[in-house]
Amino acid sequence: MDVFKAIQWRRSIRRFALKKIEREKISQILEAARLAPSSSNRQTWHFVVIDDTSIIEQIPKQVALGTKMLVPWVSNAPLVIAGCYTKAWTHVVAQLFSHENHLVDVSIAMAHIALAATALGIGTCFVGWFNEKKLKHLLHIPVNYKIAVLLALGYPADAPTKESIGGIDPRPRKNLEEIVSYNKFGVKF
Repeated sequence: MDVFKAIQWRRSIRRFALKKIEREKISQILEAARLAPSSSNRQTWHFVVIDDTSIIEQIPKQVALGTKMLVPWVSNAPLVIAGCYTKAWTHVVAQLFSHENHLVDVSIAMAHIALAATALGIGTCFVGWFNEKKLKHLLHIPVNYKIAVLLALGYPADAPTKESIGGIDPRPRKNLEEIVSYNKFGVKF
């Protein structure tokens, strides 16, 4: 599947089939992350790949108070990847100028993972609701690393719709004219 088809097909999948993701596909997905660009080529990311169901079942419990009802579906994902980062000296300098390069870097890598998974027929859903302190403890993540985002992965429980196979996007999306300016904000093409 080419990248444009993967972008069209990608959806947030929260219902997964009871099927493990094959190791060779996990390796392909992680290779896509490894090849992602990063600021000054620092590659300050680290990916914690979680396929142990006893750990995955604990993830929805590691959320901020009041958000538990938003993520119970995560416990049914066959695979979760925690996108982590640490700050390189170039990122510390960038932070002095209010640039968060480390977050951009790991975000690009996680987007690569999501698109590679889609191309392989694997569904994904980004998860931002978690208590980082509790989750770092659960996953034994060192103190100098932070968790940017989680990505739940699995084969979709529901078959793709006829519309999605045909490339028709059933989700409402804004027109380009509403979200794009040229040269200066508000200037239309």
